[in-house]
Amino acid sequence: MPVVLRSLSDFKKFLRKPGATLQIIQNTFVDRQDAESRAAYRRKGLYEPRTLRALSKKAAVFDVKGHETTVWLYWDRGTRHWRFSGDTVTVPLNAALGPPDAVVYRCTLPPPSGQHRPASQRDDDEAMLPGL
Repeated sequence: MPVVLRSLSDFKKFLRKPGATLQIIQNTFVDRQDAESRAAYRRKGLYEPRTLRALSKKAAVFDVKGHETTVWLYWDRGTRHWRFSGDTVTVPLNAALGPPDAVVYRCTLPPPSGQHRPASQRDDDEAMLPGL
């Protein structure tokens, strides 16, 4: 099932679905940093998938895949500047100094159970098991 987000309400409904995952696909603040700093952000799990741990009226708490940490996303103020487009949510970062920055999240759901795998993946699996 494709994810289509048009509003904060759609985003909250998406988060309540089993297996809903967020992943940062762009962070303009991090993109402007030097290579060493970007690598440090990656090691800390910045771009790893996030799954919902808890949801309230004003925020969500996410677990970060492969890391013993949680990340908060607040929407109590300023969500009118959030942009929703298909399966992405763009959240502006409000900083006092420097150019305006934003974080772009891709929202995904797991495939429905019983859905067939793509033919190319089946072929790869069969190639790994000769003689069957």
